[in-house]
Amino acid sequence: MPTDPNEIVAVELDCLHWDRPYTRLLTRRQLGELLLRFDALAEETEAAYEEGTA
Repeated sequence: MPTDPNEIVAVELDCLHWDRPYTRLLTRRQLGELLLRFDALAEETEAAYEEGTA
C-alpha cells in the first residue's frame, strides 16, 4: 500500500517534566526529514562522546 508523502499526520512529543504534550501537524515528507535529522544528531552526539568532547 503506497503512502502519500503529502498526507498530514499529527506528531506528539511528551517529555518528563513538561506541563503538557507538544503536538504538531506535519506532512509525512516533513516527518521523514525530521527523523533523518534526529538520526544525524544522534550520530554526532555519539561521536562526540567517543572523542570525549561532549
